[in-house]
Amino acid sequence: MTIAVQHEMLVLDDTGDTKLVWDADNQEEIDAAKAMWTRLKGKGFIAFSVNSKGDRGEVLDGFDPNAEKIIMTPQMKGG
Repeated sequence: MTIAVQHEMLVLDDTGDTKLVWDADNQEEIDAAKAMWTRLKGKGFIAFSVNSKGDRGEVLDGFDPNAEKIIMTPQMKGG
């Protein structure tokens, strides 16, 4: 029996946080996650990868359907 690994994207914005979960073996779920990624990147969001332990990852330039966890946040505005 294989256990499906779930991946997640957390979106942090002025409405709070939203979580999207996908299975890397399910193309429909990957497409939905990538569409959200593309929409948010178009709004200037930055994406970071982290592992399930919360260890610091890296800034992502492209959507990675195999990333354990992606955190997306708007860019900070200077003042």
